[in-house]
Amino acid sequence: MILRITLICLVMASAVFAVTAPQVVEKTEAIYAKNKTFTVKFTQTVSAGDFFDDDKTSGKMLLSYPDRFRVETPEQTLASDGDSLWTYSVENKQVTIESMIGLEDVVTPADYLFRFKEHYDLEYDSTETISKRMCHQLSLKSKDDNQYVRSMKVFIDTETSLVRRVVYRDLNDNKITLDFSDWKLGEQIEPAAFRFKTPSGVEEVRVP
Repeated sequence: MILRITLICLVMASAVFAVTAPQVVEKTEAIYAKNKTFTVKFTQTVSAGDFFDDDKTSGKMLLSYPDRFRVETPEQTLASDGDSLWTYSVENKQVTIESMIGLEDVVTPADYLFRFKEHYDLEYDSTETISKRMCHQLSLKSKDDNQYVRSMKVFIDTETSLVRRVVYRDLNDNKITLDFSDWKLGEQIEPAAFRFKTPSGVEEVRVP
């Protein structure tokens, strides 16, 4: 009986490894494209080096495939309707408005959830368990040495094809880890959610 169970596990593992990295990310993007809108909770940890404490925060994302998003944390809100980006700092009581065109140092949800084949060389590593879920582990390396995100590890649920964890390094060698939970696909989200309404008493700065 033990031998039989072992053989079954080996067969299941072989089936998981039979997929390629491009196949995994294509299936993931197809799910987001089909559902159009979705929400997800996340925890972000930024590690800036040995001499700095990790910076950790949690929040919620609202997304509309492919390029509209709203990211809310206690410290700030980022929103984009695909054309403009609003960045609201709670501490500074200031919101900055700028065009999405030409922004090179802004990492959007699309960059770490599904826009993989466009900017990265993909490699399938192995499987990894994240929050008790088996995931495909992929390695991504930037095709452009000047790209803000240099490399990335992506963990995609083998059953649902949803992203569970992302770990990437930027040009400043910061390590950013994002853990995702409570995915809700096909959510009803008003278009106004992807534009930011400046609160009373908050400075508004428009970048040319």
